[in-house]
Amino acid sequence: MEKTRVFKNGGSVAVRLPKKYALPVGEVMIDERDGVLVLTPLDRNGWPSDLEAMFPVIGELEQPARPADSRPVEI
Repeated sequence: MEKTRVFKNGGSVAVRLPKKYALPVGEVMIDERDGVLVLTPLDRNGWPSDLEAMFPVIGELEQPARPADSRPVEI
């Protein structure tokens, strides 16, 4: 466990992260779990970058087969 500094940055509070904890530049999701702050990097679409790792079954899902619609279209 390492110590670091918490400081004011404008109207926000910032935490200086040691180099070994560097996050990719961009947005993160912040959550509090039992008094512990958790930062999760987000991808460019705003989804957690490790979403598939969080829910492994996502990678196993297939698109459902859709039968061709043979009903006539009325105009």
